[in-house]
This record gives sequence, structure tokens and C-alpha cells, in this order.
Amino acid sequence: MAAIRKPFQSKLIPHLEFIRECRGQAMSYSCISAELRSRFGVSAAASTIFAFVKVRARRRPVFALPKRETSAAAPPRPAPALPRLPARPASAPANWLNYDPDKPLEKLTPSP
Repeated sequence: MAAIRKPFQSKLIPHLEFIRECRGQAMSYSCISAELRSRFGVSAAASTIFAFVKVRARRRPVFALPKRETSAAAPPRPAPALPRLPARPASAPANWLNYDPDKPLEKLTPSP
């Protein structure tokens, strides 16, 4: 019967608060790596510290538009007019986006 092993535990877990303080001071991951090595004797690459922080970071909230404010004092403003698109040249085919399986494909050359 195989022995049951414990799940992997990072060697950086005991130093979580130190890493949090360093990141709060905008210290780079390579500087944190050097500090961990000099203060605690823990050798970890900067990429290892980044992955450790990334896994434990809170997810960012989903961005949403704020609700429209309605008040009786301020009437709603009309939407700004959109710029008009230039007219399509007469030489362009009318159905250039449509695919007709009965016709062979043609290479279109861009117009100057």
C-alpha cells in the first residue's frame, strides 16, 4: 500500500508577512529574494516569489459601469453625435463580405 503524502507546502509560507510588507513598499521580487537570503537564509528565485504572491493574491473585481444617476435637477444630456463614415466607393463590390459557395474565390486588390 502506498504511503499517503502531505500536499506540497511552500517554504515561503513562514515568510508571508515579510513578503507582504516588502511588496507594500514596492520592493522588486529580486530584492525580496536577496533579503530573504540575507535575513533568513532562504534561497528562492524572484520568479518563485512572484508565483507565490500571484497564487495568494485576491482576484480583481469585475469591472462594471456605474448605474446611471437620475435626478430631477439635471435633465439628461443628449448623446454626442457620431462622426459620419465616408461613403463607400462605387468600385467596391456590394457584397464583398458575403461568401457564395457556387462561385470561385477571387483575390481582391486594395484600392488606393
